[in-house]
Amino acid sequence: MNNQGTLYWITGLSGAGKTTIGNRLYYEIKKKRDNVVLLDGDILKTIVGDTLGYTESDRRKRAIKYAQLCKMLTNQGITVICCTIAMFDEVREWNRRNNKGYVEIYLEVSMDVLLKRDQKGMYSKQKEGELNHLAGIDVNVEFPKSPDIVIQNDGRFTVKECVEQILNHTVSFSSDYDRDSDYWNQYYEGGNAADDPSLFAGFALTQMECGKNLLELGCGNGRDSLFFFKNGLNVIGIDASVSIICELQKKYHDIDICFVCDDFVCSPTIFVGQYDYVYSRFSLHAINEQQEEEVIENVYNGLKQYGKFFIEVRSVHDEIYGLGRQVGKNSYIYQGHFRRFVEMKELIDKLKQYHFTVTYAKEQIDFAPYGDSNPPIIRIIAEKRT
Repeated sequence: MNNQGTLYWITGLSGAGKTTIGNRLYYEIKKKRDNVVLLDGDILKTIVGDTLGYTESDRRKRAIKYAQLCKMLTNQGITVICCTIAMFDEVREWNRRNNKGYVEIYLEVSMDVLLKRDQKGMYSKQKEGELNHLAGIDVNVEFPKSPDIVIQNDGRFTVKECVEQILNHTVSFSSDYDRDSDYWNQYYEGGNAADDPSLFAGFALTQMECGKNLLELGCGNGRDSLFFFKNGLNVIGIDASVSIICELQKKYHDIDICFVCDDFVCSPTIFVGQYDYVYSRFSLHAINEQQEEEVIENVYNGLKQYGKFFIEVRSVHDEIYGLGRQVGKNSYIYQGHFRRFVEMKELIDKLKQYHFTVTYAKEQIDFAPYGDSNPPIIRIIAEKRT
């Protein structure tokens, strides 16, 4: 079993057998791992409460809340089995975009069988064939367009056979963020990183107060995190490189600095703590645009009032822009790893969109010279004021 959290989203009309199959799936997975959770419609309604009504708009909002709850759990490595009607394309699309491991299961059952199973009386007053009432509720039904698994649960298979179909499915984990794990592990193991704090760290420190809490995104070999710690800040450094974080944890186990190996894009639990500063040097351009938006939103939520977000990134005016194999907008695989180049105005606009106030923004050379290379680099300070 994979240690990453998987979401099994079991959907189908009322009476399709979602909870029955979900319950059996729960106990089968439970035999191999403890961190598994079963959520069905009744449980979810109890958690979310009656704050929303039953119009189509309300049901869509409720379904998104269910999906967000599932993501919060999978982010922490928990396998979630969610059994819900939620016949909305936007919810399933949100699930697929936001969960690294996602399995969508559609239980397809004929109307004749649903009518015979109508224990809750959901269909008793409906006319057979009226698609807008098929869910047993007065909303339009959007059937899954591309589920990972379709099970004809009309009695031709036993519950055990249905569950086996699900368990035999190979979970495919998205790996946009992890594409460079091997590269960075080798990079740090080779001792290629500088040990002195960066020029950006020195600049950022002039905007900080001693005793405040700081989170560094993509801390690498910890040189800037250690610099901030030595200057009186409470520091958490997060990086996806297993080798470098293990080394830092062993080397600095006796001082009060926390180094975490995790994905700062897909693990918003790191932002549950409230920070005075979030520091990101050369980490935002290591992820794609969608992930960047998720990080900006998480940073905003994780900052205290008047907290500051320090950003240094590569620019589209960089000397190596356009080299290598293009894999997205302003994004290339070059010299073995992913690089995305940023347009300063676009990043500023995005920060403002998420309610940040940009207090400093400049693009110039001499921000990050390295050997014979001295490209223009973007520096931004954004503040949370609302």
